[in-house]
Amino acid sequence: MEFRTALGMFATGVTIVTARTESGELIGLTANSFNSVSLDPPLVLWSLARAAGSMPAFSTGSHYAINILAADQKALAERFAAREPDRWTGVDFSDGVAGSPL
Repeated sequence: MEFRTALGMFATGVTIVTARTESGELIGLTANSFNSVSLDPPLVLWSLARAAGSMPAFSTGSHYAINILAADQKALAERFAAREPDRWTGVDFSDGVAGSPL
């Protein structure tokens, strides 16, 4: 019972998962469904609803980035969780593998 209580109080990390479509469009969303699956080999898991508007881009893309946020980045997490038409305005980023925004 104590173990279950302890796990129930463990806060999940918040991430922004990003990618670039074949046409160059930036996509990104806030995800708190990020978990470590294995250390050797290093594998992670994150979940996205099948009905999500970004599902086609993520399911057909070759690369994506998982950006782990710090506690003081709450506003950024909220921005990428909202249905804003252009969540990238004013966001500084660099290009990762295959252009995935970091």
